[in-house]
Amino acid sequence: NGHVDVDFDVEGDGDIISDVEGRANMTQEEANFIRSNIHNDLFDRGLPPDAIELLPTSFDKVEYKKGTVLMKQGDDIADFLILVDDGKCTISIDGKELPYPYGTVGRGTIIGENSLIYKKPRGATVTAKTDVSAWRQSLESFQYFMNIVETEEGEDEDIPAQLLKIDKVIDKISGTKTAYGGNVIKQIQPNRGWLWRRWTGTILQHAWKPTLINMLVTTGFVLAVHSKTKSTWTFGMLPNKSDPFVSRILGLGMAWKYTMSITTFILSFFLSQAYNLWRDVYHTARVVQGKLSDINLLLACSAERNEDTGKYTPKAQTLLEDVARYTRLFHAFTWASLSKKMDILLGVRGIRRLTCRGWMTQKECEILSSLKPNVQPQHACLMWATSRILKGMKEGAVTDDHVLRDQIFERTTALQGVFSGIGGKLAGKMPLAYAHFVQILVDVFLFLAPFALYGELGIWSVPAVGILTLFYSGLLDLAKILLDPLDKDDFYNNASVNMDIAVIIRESNAGSTRWMAGGQDLPF
Repeated sequence: NGHVDVDFDVEGDGDIISDVEGRANMTQEEANFIRSNIHNDLFDRGLPPDAIELLPTSFDKVEYKKGTVLMKQGDDIADFLILVDDGKCTISIDGKELPYPYGTVGRGTIIGENSLIYKKPRGATVTAKTDVSAWRQSLESFQYFMNIVETEEGEDEDIPAQLLKIDKVIDKISGTKTAYGGNVIKQIQPNRGWLWRRWTGTILQHAWKPTLINMLVTTGFVLAVHSKTKSTWTFGMLPNKSDPFVSRILGLGMAWKYTMSITTFILSFFLSQAYNLWRDVYHTARVVQGKLSDINLLLACSAERNEDTGKYTPKAQTLLEDVARYTRLFHAFTWASLSKKMDILLGVRGIRRLTCRGWMTQKECEILSSLKPNVQPQHACLMWATSRILKGMKEGAVTDDHVLRDQIFERTTALQGVFSGIGGKLAGKMPLAYAHFVQILVDVFLFLAPFALYGELGIWSVPAVGILTLFYSGLLDLAKILLDPLDKDDFYNNASVNMDIAVIIRESNAGSTRWMAGGQDLPF
């Protein structure tokens, strides 16, 4: 191996200073390792050629003993990042280690960059699980290189802003429940008092505006009638039906009552259709989880074991870890293709950031970043999982049995079909003509309510219109929210019926290694 004999430092004016005597020599292999991980993933290949050459020399080699705390959550002084060269580290948030595999990181993982990018305190505690050898870059050096990163033509955001959006998604799909909540949908309690006290995420939070507007319209109409006509009744009294004006609008009231029946029936049916779609998507999401878990269970039960210890052999362990990683990536990328809030992961920058965060290897990142336009990352990951299993069977890492092979193929082929089914259901969730008709029907019904009810109720039409608007408009809004279970349309953010896909992904992440960990030691 050759050596890189250039030393890097940054002064106050941002100039690069070279000094062959300032820092220990670095091998070419080590320099390439730093460029591969830091330039490709963190700086998104945006550095000019001269900066790429100098990048490795901005790092110092550091060693940490087992048990050493490299970074502590909440530290305000964040003046360096670390690239792990050898060894393992654990990552904890709020005193709880992140679930495997994201709670344990090793070679090629970048640690501490978020605090430098976003200028905020450390977000996690990092501890050396073993003796660790790493490369360390100072805040000043990092800022220098970040400031000269060249964004792609047409991009309207700088690198940190884009990374922040990506990191928020990655945090949610790989975070702990204490940090992000653990329910796919908002859970309920059957207690009447508890339900009455809810506001956030309910339809009331969404429907109060049209309700208030319609009540104000009704109030204005009532006041106008009393000021412009010679009414013989006072506020609070029912209108005199013999009054000329009242007798004329009574006919409107009778016609309006006829529309109530058809509006109620059609709206109820529309809501039922929407709820059926919501249930189908939720059920399918759980079916996918089950099939992914089945694959890892079958492999864990059939993996090769050491005859003396009963534990998995190294090649069986590697197979289980590889398949678990590919199924995690398949699951995350597939939901990203269906959810507007997560589709940022499908881009090259999202894939590289996932690599930086330990979701995949450099080689896997290179392949996914160079896929043809008609091939999405989830398709490649499913192929990897299936091919890796077949390779493991040939190598003897798992039982080469035709029954097992058939079971694996049945589940892997079903996965793509099931997910395609979700996409098809969402794409054809409701014909435009149907939704358009229901919207007009409800709007016309509620628009006429203030005028149609006055002849019968007078001033009492104000609360009556409010109640009708709340329930009819609320039911229609509920139906439209149910038609968008993944909140792709941003119609009503954070509704209690929107599914938190990040939780589904986190559950499957944990399940991907559950059977491997549970079957490591056997009592027989």
